[in-house]
Amino acid sequence: MDLIAKIEILDSTLREGEQTPGVSFSINEKVALAKRLDAFGVDFIELGHPAVSPDVYEAVEALNDLDLNGKKMAHGRASKSDINDVVAIGVGWMGFFFGTSPLSLKHKFNVTKSEALNRIETAVKYGKDNGLKLRFTAEDASRTDIDFLIQVGQLVQLAGADRFSLADTVGCLTPAKTKELVNCIVCELDIPVHIHCHNDFGMATANALSALEVGAQCVDVAVNGLGERCGLPPLAEVVTSLVNLYKVNGDWDLGMIPELTELVTSFSKLESTDNQPIVGKNAFSHKAGLHVKAVVKDPKSYEAISPESLNRKRTLVIDKYTGRAAIENKFKSLGFAYKKHDVTAVLNMIKSRPEKVDWTNEELISHIKSIGIQV
Repeated sequence: MDLIAKIEILDSTLREGEQTPGVSFSINEKVALAKRLDAFGVDFIELGHPAVSPDVYEAVEALNDLDLNGKKMAHGRASKSDINDVVAIGVGWMGFFFGTSPLSLKHKFNVTKSEALNRIETAVKYGKDNGLKLRFTAEDASRTDIDFLIQVGQLVQLAGADRFSLADTVGCLTPAKTKELVNCIVCELDIPVHIHCHNDFGMATANALSALEVGAQCVDVAVNGLGERCGLPPLAEVVTSLVNLYKVNGDWDLGMIPELTELVTSFSKLESTDNQPIVGKNAFSHKAGLHVKAVVKDPKSYEAISPESLNRKRTLVIDKYTGRAAIENKFKSLGFAYKKHDVTAVLNMIKSRPEKVDWTNEELISHIKSIGIQV
């Protein structure tokens, strides 16, 4: 699978991420996050939607004043008032949206297709006349008639939009359907195509990568997968997959992923799930006896990604599933000389306590010493 030469990452943690229920970042937190995201190497940082509230407006102003390598993008509706906000603040890029599905046209805007096209064209031209770089997002693109979606894309391209974004707003695409949709749009347009996926069915990362496989140039992500309802594709999953599975040579510092994860966790007050790929507590933990035996000999046996490349460490869990290899490895790491019967004794003790799900080093040292083994 050959991806296009330049894959771009748009991080939406500060905008869509703050739409996560229960989350509200302070301006100082947003500034701290923006600086770290920029150091990580994302291509776009979505600053926020100024019209939402005074504090978001102020945050976008503060973020726009930062000296960043990545492109700064403000968010808004396809309306003159929202465009005026972005122009007044001085953000170079604006991403604005308009719902294009039958549901959006009827219930959100109460307009015909013709009226929608007129409003979209007017907004694009107004933004370009005011000197903005523009990304137009077809909201609910995945439930929009394909002929109308193509018409919208060609309209905004002709009106001067710099990018066209497809939003799977309710996360209803599958990887196969994503490829079909994105391929169709890429073939009809000359401007770069972006993809914005939601995780309602747990397929956001797969759909995002599928879109890139058929020509999308930029993918929206959020740290820890934050966002409306079930969120967006997690930055960690998408970027690590691009580097390790697709061999994309992006300018991303994977070693910063744990730092970004912890920072967003502390600011959002939302804990990442232990078994979450890449960043979860268990991502590089090994438990079953045969697994650990193989990992001790060669970590690649059960690791597709090196934890060291992500500035993380490997964990060998000690509990009732533990085998001899894990105990021998533990003896060595703790500095104990041992014999075969010592390993058997410790192993039997552990297996006699099935209710204990993780033995700490301190507990093991105490037991090892209690049976007469010395350092």
